[in-house]
Amino acid sequence: MSRLAQSLANAGAEVEILSLNPRKHHSDERASPLPLQAVDIDTSRVTLSREAPFVVARFISAAFRETLRSTLRRFQPDVVQIESPFLLPYARDVRSARVAFRSLNVEFRIWDALARNERNPLRRLALRYIASSLRRYETRHLNTPDAVIPISEDDAADFRDLGCTRPIHVVPCGITLSDLPAVQPEPRSVGFIGSLDFRPNQEAVAWIVDELWPRVPDAKLYLAGSSPPEWLRRRAAGKSIEFLGHVPDAEAFLRRMSVVIAPLFAGGGMRIKVLEAMALAKPIVATPLGAGGIDVTHGRDILLAEDAPSFAEAVNRLLREPDTAARLGAAARAMVGERYDSDALGRELLAFYKKT
Repeated sequence: MSRLAQSLANAGAEVEILSLNPRKHHSDERASPLPLQAVDIDTSRVTLSREAPFVVARFISAAFRETLRSTLRRFQPDVVQIESPFLLPYARDVRSARVAFRSLNVEFRIWDALARNERNPLRRLALRYIASSLRRYETRHLNTPDAVIPISEDDAADFRDLGCTRPIHVVPCGITLSDLPAVQPEPRSVGFIGSLDFRPNQEAVAWIVDELWPRVPDAKLYLAGSSPPEWLRRRAAGKSIEFLGHVPDAEAFLRRMSVVIAPLFAGGGMRIKVLEAMALAKPIVATPLGAGGIDVTHGRDILLAEDAPSFAEAVNRLLREPDTAARLGAAARAMVGERYDSDALGRELLAFYKKT
């Protein structure tokens, strides 16, 4: 989100950011290169609301709503870009500007997939309830904004099938290629990184530990990501696995890896860390969903696998064939530079806003 905001500014737009600052992911607003206001909020509380299901109602804040209104009076923007369905309740507070809904996922699809994969009957029932409530909420608000900015063509098609009639402009996540320093990866190292308070990533790590890693001999696995639950740490104890949790520099972590893996089985949109690993010329093995939203081709710039035996075979191949790994990584970096340049995406989005 910050990368796209910066690219819009680079394209000539005047950009300010207003953000919720959850206690769980609290950050320093002074670190932003753009004007930013952050309103503290505790999203761990249980909140009931008539206007949104409880997973969305956690993000409703009277302080944020008042800050939004005062910002609109002072800044008077032409477009307010609302990020994620969790901030859609604030769309009704925007009266003097067009509203664009930036969607990183069709959110209820994630919970549908989590319910299908859940073995515990009670948890499966709870996940189905959440998915159902989110579906009603998201479909009800499909035409609330003036435009929809999905992250992938698949999500755009999904929105249209669900009944969206607003103008749609697809803006995938962007990247800025940096020079590649001559840093050799750690031999036979395999890395996974993702936010570990996100249920699909938790499922992925559990699958890696239980199903994948016993099939990859003589290698070292590194697991990284913010806010990992304790049960996941216990699950990964031993087994040639180093559970790092939060890492201060994700790029440095990725540079260390011989192979990067992304075995996701629920989710939508794009995997940002996959895109960033490709920009670093890392060879990647992913499930089709793990590489979702990225224009990849199996065997050209990535290896795709759907089950543990074929996934392990792909990882083992890249570990024993460094030339194949280097070829895939170089092709991945070239593709990212050609199709996902952040400033080019920002210019295209600004042109869409001007003509819509």
